[in-house]
Amino acid sequence: MQTGKIYICDEDQNSRQFLEKTLNLQGHQVISFTQGSLLLQALEDQQEDAPDLILLDIHLSDIGGLDLLRRVKMQRPQQHLVMMNAFGTVRGAVEAMKQGAHDYLLKPFTPNELNSLVNKLIEHNRLVSENRSLKAEIRRRFDPTQVVFRSKAFGQVFELAKKVAPADASILIMGESGTGKEVIASTIHYSSNRREQRYLTINCAALTDTLLESQLFGHVKGAFTGAVGSQRGLIEEADRGTLFLDEIGDISPGLQAKLLRVLQEKEFIPVGSTKVRRANVRFIAATNKNLEDEVRAGRFREDLYYRLNVVTLNVPTLRERPEDIEPLARLFVEKFAGREKLVLTSEALSLLTSYSWPGNVRELENIIEMAVILADEGEIGASHLPAKVSSDQVTPMELPRSGSSLEEVEKLYIEQVYRETGYHKLRTSQILQVARRTLDRKLHQYGIRKENANNRPD
Repeated sequence: MQTGKIYICDEDQNSRQFLEKTLNLQGHQVISFTQGSLLLQALEDQQEDAPDLILLDIHLSDIGGLDLLRRVKMQRPQQHLVMMNAFGTVRGAVEAMKQGAHDYLLKPFTPNELNSLVNKLIEHNRLVSENRSLKAEIRRRFDPTQVVFRSKAFGQVFELAKKVAPADASILIMGESGTGKEVIASTIHYSSNRREQRYLTINCAALTDTLLESQLFGHVKGAFTGAVGSQRGLIEEADRGTLFLDEIGDISPGLQAKLLRVLQEKEFIPVGSTKVRRANVRFIAATNKNLEDEVRAGRFREDLYYRLNVVTLNVPTLRERPEDIEPLARLFVEKFAGREKLVLTSEALSLLTSYSWPGNVRELENIIEMAVILADEGEIGASHLPAKVSSDQVTPMELPRSGSSLEEVEKLYIEQVYRETGYHKLRTSQILQVARRTLDRKLHQYGIRKENANNRPD
């Protein structure tokens, strides 16, 4: 049963007490008002925290019930309202429904009648909210600017993901951290026959065993300290939909056995319960580990591995698909700059394209976010990128002859970096990790100068 936040507006004290007691026993959060003006003020003050339902008596002394109904609907057109009347007439009920009431209760009514109606409307609220969220998620996921690539390597994985999507088979996505495994997982779900159902994700490496088990399977009231109520797990919530298990290689052997049962039998038992529940879930798992090695080492169950590994997709690293760096970088600039128009200079793009990207797409996104913050004058240049992006471009220094002094080695290295950055002092100082004034002093000390006057300016 879903619980919710319910407002009551009724001048009669006995009626309010009956409503409050009945609804509180069902676990609802109840707030009562004795006047229509107080209700309107509360709705205005809490624009971002709307009640799930308002129970409104039609006979109020300060504002007529039907007039109050119209004013509430003007403020919140989607607000669920139920009118109550101790002197019910068909005409009054019809008029209330015309003004936007969702239902009508004639006093006196029983707790069962009240609970049945309230539960129905709150459940409807939940379904409407889920549907709205799902549509927004679908629009976001299928926005063509969200899946950006030029490379053949990523394109092959992307097309294969769409091809296997209609099947209900479990899928294992392999790849380094930050390569875009969740993008592939969401593509599979929203290209499948389950796309109208829920798509839920969980990072298995981010939670302790106890918390992960509760999140996956749910728990009943009193199952452990702090379990003040029952909670549905993600497996149950994802029934008829898709559950994406990120970093599956990090779950414990005990949880592996319980997860295997869900995959094999489509059934599970919530923490603290003895009752078996069923769920029809499509599992997509991802890992940055080599699960075959984990199986051989005894850290991952072989039977679970084969259950998950019906179809395997290997997402290439960003360094294996350098063609994708530029379009992804431009996408992230647009994402973080918002309405501000920023462009990447050719020099910045050159550095980004040549960098090795050990953190893959996630690292690129983080670096672009920082660069957008630092950027000025409408462009992102080399100076706005972290030193590691520039230093990654410097070739290993040739070792000086045996017996060279420390000063000679320092001079050779500064000279090499200065030359390879195109005599760009700011980038040189970033790579050397010294202050600009220190670099100027060293250049003067060792007599290092630009080779000609036509080189790039400082």
